[in-house]
Amino acid sequence: MKIYKLFLMVFLIACIFGLSNANAAGLGFYGTGGLGTADWTVDSGYYSIPNFKKDTNHLGLGLALDTAPARDNLFNYHLNIGYDRFTHKGGGAWGTADFEGILLSNNFGFGALINPTTRLWFGPEVRLEWAEGSPKQYPDYKIHLFGIGIGPVLGLNFNLGENHTIVVKAGFQYLHYYGEGSGSFAHTTNSQSTYSNSYDYDVTEKLYYVSLEFLFRTSGDR
Repeated sequence: MKIYKLFLMVFLIACIFGLSNANAAGLGFYGTGGLGTADWTVDSGYYSIPNFKKDTNHLGLGLALDTAPARDNLFNYHLNIGYDRFTHKGGGAWGTADFEGILLSNNFGFGALINPTTRLWFGPEVRLEWAEGSPKQYPDYKIHLFGIGIGPVLGLNFNLGENHTIVVKAGFQYLHYYGEGSGSFAHTTNSQSTYSNSYDYDVTEKLYYVSLEFLFRTSGDR
């Protein structure tokens, strides 16, 4: 899939930038989960469709980069890029829908060491996401979304020995998705029939999340 290759390229460029410029960074893996709510606005182009609200949950994993996980720096850049799977469930015409895609999270942290093995940082996070999915009851109807979000993030780094760091990160995201859906709907009354249509979607999501990361530090980050 082209979008996965694009994000892998972005991550590799960011890693090279971080490692070559600072010669002190941490590179590893993350897992994340979150809960929130989403307000959906639908534009059919022909007639009015009521707006609806859905509960959301997110699960994801991927690669992580931090430019100063252990050093007593004022600033650190923290990057997450990976797979995100989320579900929107609740009201609306098509009920529950599952989505999956790629997440790019840029964190701009400011902080300092609390003690020789612990670093606390906080700052703004800018998030980009590309995702696609279908309602569970209409698998032939595809929804494609692009989202951009911003919000605060708080990170706590626990440095283990000379080479490893565990990061606990928590944040809030105010996300805005733009997208479209197209494909066929199936309805069963006395007989089964299908019809096709396309809709534009405008989605606002409020998301709370927690991430856990494990980083391998370079020799310059002590």
